[in-house]
Formats: sequence, structure tokens, C-alpha cells
Amino acid sequence: MIRRIPYKYLVAIVFMFGLFMDLMDTTVVNVAVPDLTREFKASTSAVEWTVTGYLLSLAVFIPAAGFLSDRFGTKRVFLAAMTIFVVASAACGQAHSLAELVAFRFLQGMGGGMMTPVGTAMLSREFPGAERAKASALISVPVVLAPTVGPVLGGYLVEYVSWRWIFYINLPVGLAGLTFGFKYLEEHREAYAREGFDAVGLITGGAAAAMLLYSLASAATAGWTSRSVVGWGVAGTLFGLAFIARELRAHPPIIDLALFKRSLFLLGNATVMPAFGVFAGFIFLLTLYLQQLQGRTPFDAGLIQGPAAIGTAVSLPLASRLYGRVGPRKMMLGGFGLSMLALAPFVTLDASSPTWIVVVFLFLRGFPFAFSMVAAQTIIFGPLESAKQGSGSSVYNTLRQVAASFGVALIASIQLSRMSSHLHELMASEQLATPTAAVQRHAMALGFRDAFVVCVALMLIPLTLAFFVNDRKAAESLSRRAAAPGAAAAIPGRD
Repeated sequence: MIRRIPYKYLVAIVFMFGLFMDLMDTTVVNVAVPDLTREFKASTSAVEWTVTGYLLSLAVFIPAAGFLSDRFGTKRVFLAAMTIFVVASAACGQAHSLAELVAFRFLQGMGGGMMTPVGTAMLSREFPGAERAKASALISVPVVLAPTVGPVLGGYLVEYVSWRWIFYINLPVGLAGLTFGFKYLEEHREAYAREGFDAVGLITGGAAAAMLLYSLASAATAGWTSRSVVGWGVAGTLFGLAFIARELRAHPPIIDLALFKRSLFLLGNATVMPAFGVFAGFIFLLTLYLQQLQGRTPFDAGLIQGPAAIGTAVSLPLASRLYGRVGPRKMMLGGFGLSMLALAPFVTLDASSPTWIVVVFLFLRGFPFAFSMVAAQTIIFGPLESAKQGSGSSVYNTLRQVAASFGVALIASIQLSRMSSHLHELMASEQLATPTAAVQRHAMALGFRDAFVVCVALMLIPLTLAFFVNDRKAAESLSRRAAAPGAAAAIPGRD
């Protein structure tokens, strides 16, 4: 019966197994940090390496993932990456020291860093042209659900079972994905990738992404002007420039930078980057608001965030159907515009805001996200020919990860700085030498309010860029890709 399902949907099923695990693991560990500090008798900053190490590993392997899959085969690389991820998850659950856990998390990131871009490229090859809207809707399911389910599931497991189960939960999902993938995936290679391997590009690109992510991850606590943040940021920028110089001369390059000459690819990525940054920063901010200001448990905070996923689940099928009728420009303008409006009510929240209001706000916030993301991913990947899907996916996923880290760092630092500023103002106005609990709480509420205002304001960036999307040009590019030989039939190069 499964054999009757079109191959492209089999690819989508396998990819969603991997993408869900990868994205969920970027958030699920956050709620376990307090338990891990007690378990290993370590400081919070030391335990944070379980999160930072995973992100750094993602950054190292994402840039080269597309090329490696084109050279050695998408099925082989994707399933190898999933295997690494599953084995590392089991090892994380068995860790007996913080050093072991950090090392195994880095190994997890290696698998996750390759799974997502390779899976994105596989899916894009099977859904050419305007069909990419369907693929984008499928991808958006784990992209939106995983960060929401992660805190809920992680909070429950940490609170009622054991922190080790936040890693063990990956085993049944991963084994199911591996079994399905081994049976139904077909191999695919690209001829260009057999000409050579750019080791210098792999090293400089991975180092640049890792250094920049580490700098951004540290900025929230150390401050943007700290020596560590500035130093790693400058080093990452220099390695990035070296990577660009290398890739412009390499044959074949790890990442084809000529893709940025394509207006839809450039505009699509430029649009979704700030949106992903706001999305990640908002989720981080909301989790802090629910736990620090309202005093909720990790599990309760996760449960409250669930309705956002419901809103997105409702809009996803609508988005994939509307794309052909409405076009990318109106969908992106509507999606980003409604997203900005849906974030605005969070500015009114305070320590006493009732749960039902937060739940309603979150449902409304989750609804418009799918429209903008489906349209943006369609104009990014839909026009790309098969040989460019690997590089395009690596670019997209690297930028997405950097944008998310930047968003979290920016929003967190704004919340902390504004809280500190409000605290000093309140103490001065009430002539206090030391702040009372009530004053500290009020300052914290004002800090969260200001950070939510920034989230709303930042949505103006993707909204403004969406005005420059040309529906006619997008339709022509997607039609050319869909009409290309082999675009919707058998993919050349399969073994």
C-alpha cells in the first residue's frame, strides 16, 4: 500500500522524522538546565554548553551538508546523519558527567547539522516549481510544531520522569525514520560534485558559522560590547570573508555563492532571516516571561505555548492551496503583516495576566506564520534546478540558524538592559537605596513589555521586503523549473 504513495511524499515523511528531532532538540534541553546543574553539581554557565555545543556543531556541518550529499549520495548522507543523531541521543541519556554530555551533544549537532539541509534539498528536488508550496507547507509542520512541543515535552519529562528521557525520546522517532528511509528512499548524486572537494571551504565556512553563533549566543549574558563577544564576532567575520573569497574561486565550491545573483533567492532569504530571528527571540522571551515573571513551572509554560501550534496547523493546508491563486507577494504581505499585528497584544501582558488571554494571543500569533513561510520558501527553492538544491539548502539553513541565534541574543539582551534601566528609574523615583521585591517585579514586567515592543517593530523588516516580491517574475521562474526535463519525473543520477 505504501508503494502506491508518490515518491515525493515518501521523501517528505522521512524528512519530517529527522527535521522534527533536530528542531525539537534545539529547545528541549533549555528547560532541563536547572536539573542538570543539580545533577552534575555545576554552574549554569557550564551547563549552558549542552545548548551552545549543539548549536556550534550545527553551524560547523550545515554549510557543507548539501555538497557532501551531492557527492556521496543524498540517501547515504541523510541516513548516516540520522544514525549519528540517534546514537548520540542514546549516549546523551547515558552521560555520567557534564563533559560527556557536552561531547555527545556536539555529536548530536553533527547529525542534526547534516540532516536538515540534505532533507530540504531532497524535498525540493521532488517538488519542482510551484509545487514547492506543498513542500513548504510540509516543512513548516515540524518547523513550527517542534519548538512548541519541545518545551512541553521537555518540561513534562524533566518534572515527572527524568532529564535523561529528553534524549531517549529521540530513539523511537529516529529508528522509525531510519527504517522507513532505508526501505523507500532512492539514491541521488550530482555530477558536478565528483570533480573535487573544497576542504579549505569546509574549514573556513564551518569556523565562520561556529564563531558567529558562539558570539551571538554569548551576547545575551555577557553583553554585546564584552571582549569575548566582540572577539569571536570579529574572528567569525574574518573567517566568513575568507570563506567567500575561497568559494568565488573554488571549482566546485562547497556553497555556490552565485545563487545570490538570483533576485528571488536573495529576496526570499533576506525576508525570512529577520522573521526567523523574531520568531526564535519571541519564543525565548515568552518562556522567560511565563517562568520568571509569572512563576510557572517548565511544564505549565510549555502547555500554555501549545495553542500557537494549533493556529499554525489550521493555516498550513490553506497556505499551500492559496499560493497558486494569490501569489507570493500577497501571501507574504498578509502573513508578515498579520504576524506583526498578532504580536502587538503581548505588549499588554504583565505578571497578573490570566492564562486564557495568553492562550488566545498565542493561537492568533500562530495562525499567519504558515502563509508567509510557505510563500517565501517557494520562491527560494522552487526555481532552483536539481544541481543547485544542495547548495541552496545549505545557504538557507545556515542563515536560518544564524538569524535565530541573533534573534535570541538581541531580544534577551534588550529585556535585561531595559529591566535594569527601569529598576534604576524606579529606585530613583521612590528614593530607595535597595530595591524592594515589588519594585524588582515591576521593573521586570516593564523590561518584558519593552522587549515585546521590539519583537513587533522588527516584523516591519520582512513586511517591508515583501513589497519587493514580483509575482510575475516568481511565476515565470517556477514555470521554467517545473517544465525542465526530469523536474517532476525520475531524478537523474539515482543508483
